[in-house]
Amino acid sequence: MQSFLQESFAPDAAADLETDIELRFPNDSLFFDIRGGALTFPQITTAELVLYFESRDQAKRLFSGEEDMVEAFMQGQIRSNGHLIWVFKTFAAFSKNRHAS
Repeated sequence: MQSFLQESFAPDAAADLETDIELRFPNDSLFFDIRGGALTFPQITTAELVLYFESRDQAKRLFSGEEDMVEAFMQGQIRSNGHLIWVFKTFAAFSKNRHAS
């Protein structure tokens, strides 16, 4: 999942996002940080924004645009701990390969 995020990261789309993020799955989590248009994977155990997914595969489909994030959110398939604007900005930050053929 980390390499997928690194390959999909679009620094220009992430320029104004400044937060720690946790992708929480049923059995584990992945933490990363976006600040100043840079993506890092610090060794942290809590994050300001938490996104809850059913699986890593689901997260990849949503971040890649294969599944519609808004629809999944409205159907309760993904959740967050609030910060709705950050949720949208986070998904936008990983749009680098979304429209590639």
